[in-house]
Amino acid sequence: MQFRDDIRIRQRQRRRHVHWARVWFIIAGIGIVIAALVLGYFYIALSPIRQDEDRLQKLVKAHSDIATVQQVSVDYRKGTTYAVIGTTTSGHEKVAIVHGQSSQVKTYDRAAGLSNDQLRRLILKTYQPKKVYSANISDYKGALVWEVSYRSQNNSLNFVTLDFKTGQSYRTINGL
Repeated sequence: MQFRDDIRIRQRQRRRHVHWARVWFIIAGIGIVIAALVLGYFYIALSPIRQDEDRLQKLVKAHSDIATVQQVSVDYRKGTTYAVIGTTTSGHEKVAIVHGQSSQVKTYDRAAGLSNDQLRRLILKTYQPKKVYSANISDYKGALVWEVSYRSQNNSLNFVTLDFKTGQSYRTINGL
């Protein structure tokens, strides 16, 4: 009898075999579900931006001679200002400025202002940044400007508003 009891005890204490393939499939499934939820969240969160870009492309193409939109940038200073950069059918670059939800479009010739390379050289020479974060075209008090954010040599975040044509500084904010 002692022998049978020992067998039963051993059988009860016997460990179950872990099926690692099943564990990995469950982990992979949970990972796929989490990735789908994150991607869905970003898709929904960015839909207003996509809708604004679609609206701006249609508006600019209808109210100006810009045929192909290349870049859309937005500025939220005292209301929303959109800058749309594109080319005409003849290949000339133009800048269109749209304020908020209005349907008024002001267009400017892109060649009348500083080129991207000229702006980069001006910023590197004048401000000696450690890193330039952004340089966007915008409207400041009725004038077309470049708005540049950069990190200085002392690691402070700085912001400068430059005239679109001359590169003259309208305002500078240091140490944000």
